[in-house]
Amino acid sequence: MHITLRWLFGFLTGAAWSWINFLLILEIFKIILLRKEKTKLFIMLLLKFPVLYLGGFLLLIWRVFPVISLLSGAALVLMVTGVIRLCQKAS
Repeated sequence: MHITLRWLFGFLTGAAWSWINFLLILEIFKIILLRKEKTKLFIMLLLKFPVLYLGGFLLLIWRVFPVISLLSGAALVLMVTGVIRLCQKAS
């Protein structure tokens, strides 16, 4: 049971990490393409690279969750996001 809970929390953590990463990428592109203020871009880049990626790296190194559960959660979010985007363009 303990392993199942760790796997589930790892899956949810991977999904959350992937979703946050995707949202930060979209925000960075919006700032760059719309030529908004550079301080907001700097803040987004600071959130994305040192904070988000260091957190993901530490999760992998410390082996808090099974690696496959983190990757499964991240992959599922990317697939669902892609399907939603394709369905929006079709309508």
